[in-house]
Amino acid sequence: MYKTYHLAVAFLLVAASHVVSAQAEYQGTPVSTTVFILFANGSTAFRPTTASVETLLNARDAAMVTIRGRTSTNTPTAQDEALALARATAARAYLIRQGVSPLKIMVNYASASDFIADNATAAGRLENQRVEIDLVHVPSNLKESQQ
Repeated sequence: MYKTYHLAVAFLLVAASHVVSAQAEYQGTPVSTTVFILFANGSTAFRPTTASVETLLNARDAAMVTIRGRTSTNTPTAQDEALALARATAARAYLIRQGVSPLKIMVNYASASDFIADNATAAGRLENQRVEIDLVHVPSNLKESQQ
């Protein structure tokens, strides 16, 4: 128990020193950009628009990337959960092929939730069948970002 306590204290000290050095290095306010990619009914084919491709080129420089896969069903099922996950992992695979470090990418998925449009219409369901990709950039220095 005594050794475990010392290991935990040592770990916390090392972690705290990394936080302090990170705070010294990153002094700017994080900037987040969200890209929405829509999917055809039941599809997992990741097909970003031209505008989305241009925005996603900046993902390599992002400090963190969060991908959320969604479906348009009203009741969650195992099949729809798998579909939401497959959409999110298709987006993840695309970003990795574009040079984004997999260590920066977090994946989240859910079916029958987080609707952004009226799910009673075909157009609304299409908008709800999506992945959302959040790119978080942190300026390295306020003086550099002002120049």
